[in-house]
Amino acid sequence: MQERLALERGSKFVGVTELAAAAGRILQAGGPLQSRGTVSSVPDERTVRFYLSEGLLSPAQERQGAASVFGYLQLLQLLLVKELQAKNLPIRQIRGALAGRGIEELERWLGGEGEAAAKNEAQKYLENLLTQPPPKAEISPSPSMLRKRMSPPASLQTMWQRYEIEPGLEIHLRAGYQTPTDDHALRRLLQRIRDLIEG
Repeated sequence: MQERLALERGSKFVGVTELAAAAGRILQAGGPLQSRGTVSSVPDERTVRFYLSEGLLSPAQERQGAASVFGYLQLLQLLLVKELQAKNLPIRQIRGALAGRGIEELERWLGGEGEAAAKNEAQKYLENLLTQPPPKAEISPSPSMLRKRMSPPASLQTMWQRYEIEPGLEIHLRAGYQTPTDDHALRRLLQRIRDLIEG
C-alpha cells in the first residue's frame, strides 16, 4: 500500500467519484478484507458522501466549478476508515480515531504503526458492549411501548444505548434519536426491522 500511496501524494481528486476511484485502486491491490456483509471493501460515490456527512473525512478545501476538489489527506482518511471498519469499529469510534490527525500520522497508521491503536480501540468498544448488561424488553411490545423504550433516557452519558430485544436480537440507539410519532410511520419502521431480520 505504501508504494501506491507514494504515487498519490500531492494528487487532487475532482469530486467524490475520483476520490472513491483512487481509494478503490489502492484497496483492490491489497486493502483490508471486510468481514461484515453490510460494509463494502471498496467505497463508491455514495459511501464517500456518507462518510463526509458523518464527519469521517475532512471537507474539501477547494472547488472546481460546482465540484469539490479533494486531496491526499481525504484519500488517507478514506483508506483508514476502511481499515478500521475491517476491525469492526463503529463509526463513532472511527470518527474519534481520525479526529485531528495529520498526513504524516495517517501515513504511519496505514503503514502498520497504528495497528495496535486500532486493535485497542476495537477491544475497548467490544469490552464495553460485553460488560454492560442490556435492559430487557418485552417480547411483543406494542407501538406505544416501543415509542417509550426507544427514546433514550435524558441522563444518557454515552452516544449509543444498547437494548436486548430477545436472545440473539439487540438494537443500538443513538442519543437523541426521535422515534416516529404517528402510528403509520412507526409501523413502517417496525416493518423495515422485520424485513432486516427475515432477510
